[in-house]
Amino acid sequence: MQKLGKDHKTPWRKVHEKIGLSPAELARAMGRHRSKISRALGDGEGLISGRDQLLLMKVARERGIELSADEMMPEQR
Repeated sequence: MQKLGKDHKTPWRKVHEKIGLSPAELARAMGRHRSKISRALGDGEGLISGRDQLLLMKVARERGIELSADEMMPEQR
């Protein structure tokens, strides 16, 4: 699979940007370790696991941010 550049919006990067928290703040809000979030944001594919999708939706809902399942999926080429 082709590695994508940092400017490519992976699902993790799109959701992180939309929620607007730092990686450390997002990790705390999700109950995850900061290094897990940093690795996910730096990954070329940036796919979000099912459990993390649920946690991200919970964090977004608590902050009044609309987040759909489609936003957590890779862009179609």
